Amino acid sequence: MSYKIPNLPVVLILLTVIFSFAGCKVGPKYQRPAMKTDSLFRFAQGADTNSMASIEWIKLFKDPVLQGLVQQGLKNNYNIRIAFARIEEARAAFKQSRGQQWPQISAQAVGGWQQQALPGGNTTEYSTLSAVGQISWEIDLWGKLRRSKEAARAKLFSQVAYQQSVRITLINEIVANYFNLLEFDNELQIIRESITIRQKSLELVRNKMIAGTASGLVVAQAEAELAQAMTKLPGIEMKLGENENYLSILLGEAPHAIPRGNAMLDQINPPEIKTPGIPAQVIFRRPDVIEAEQTLVAANANIGIARAMMLPSLGISGTIGSTFNPTNLVYSALGNLVAPIFAGGQLRQGVKKAQSQKEQMLYSYQLSLINALKEISNALLEYSKQGEIVQSQQTTVNAAQTAFDLSNQLYNAGYASYLDVIQAQQSLFSAQIALSQAQSDELTAVVNLYSALGGGWR
Repeated sequence: MSYKIPNLPVVLILLTVIFSFAGCKVGPKYQRPAMKTDSLFRFAQGADTNSMASIEWIKLFKDPVLQGLVQQGLKNNYNIRIAFARIEEARAAFKQSRGQQWPQISAQAVGGWQQQALPGGNTTEYSTLSAVGQISWEIDLWGKLRRSKEAARAKLFSQVAYQQSVRITLINEIVANYFNLLEFDNELQIIRESITIRQKSLELVRNKMIAGTASGLVVAQAEAELAQAMTKLPGIEMKLGENENYLSILLGEAPHAIPRGNAMLDQINPPEIKTPGIPAQVIFRRPDVIEAEQTLVAANANIGIARAMMLPSLGISGTIGSTFNPTNLVYSALGNLVAPIFAGGQLRQGVKKAQSQKEQMLYSYQLSLINALKEISNALLEYSKQGEIVQSQQTTVNAAQTAFDLSNQLYNAGYASYLDVIQAQQSLFSAQIALSQAQSDELTAVVNLYSALGGGWR
């Protein structure tokens, strides 16, 4: 029995392939930095495995007009489009780095025709044609190419997280500005009602002056109160228009009027899950934290790339082809081993540079964690306290309304001065405006808490 010995170059190529994919990777292996988080967020009443952030944004908002605006913004907003383009760029870079691990194959064909003069006035003609295939391959001895792929993958994940952050921010801005519009609408209605009341008061005191029961001073005071109320209209109308223009830009459109839907107090469905959730689960799901960690992963991989640059690199290349007229087979194989000897300290400093960049990304990652704790804690505090403010302000409005009604009755009965009516009217107007703003702030607090917990990225 006889055995056929395999072709030696084929064996070498197979061994090279196996070594290339099973070789070592220099540089540190990434491990998530340990970060202590408290069992509860500050100002949280309790923590559960569920979280308010698990609710889809479309189930949080009741107003169909608001839902349509958010969907339109997520489709057309230019920041969202930029974020998606960045993802495509990062995905292409990742595929580029992955392709560097494989052999690079190319082909070349050359043809020509030549005429040559011979002694005696004769000429000869001949043509040439050759076709050659070329292959080159850098063997990933130290994991440089795999580290490059690792860094590119982390950058891709970072861009995906960035897009999610942009999405959450966009939802928050659209909703908050829509609530501002509703609040400005309320203020306009309060001002117009106040103007109507003051017009009736002015008419009343004018009739009393004609009847001789009121002085010109009272009429002047009533006219001043009416004029003061009317001066507030342009300011609110200006804010309303500017807010509509800004909201239009968020929707990816030129400035235009924004439609309204439900009343301000009929905007949000009561969340089925009212707890913030367990900090470790909530924080590491926030897109900004994911983005910071993936940037750290890429910086860690860059250290391996820098270290691999200090070590020998091995490449192989070969050609195979044929020339015609005459017909010959042409082939060659080369191995290339390059070891850095002296580079003026550039390679060593490249490692230090990569290590310093990783240290910066580590601090940025840790900062993103404690900033997330701060934002969630602030949002929880705002969410709980805004409800108390609304209740207190509602009590103020009720009391101011009672005082205004009594002042009018006493004035008409001759037991109070018109100054008492003016003061009561001003107090009622201020309380109504403050209540409208507090109700808007309470709605915004719900949205801020939802965003701080990482809700809305789906």
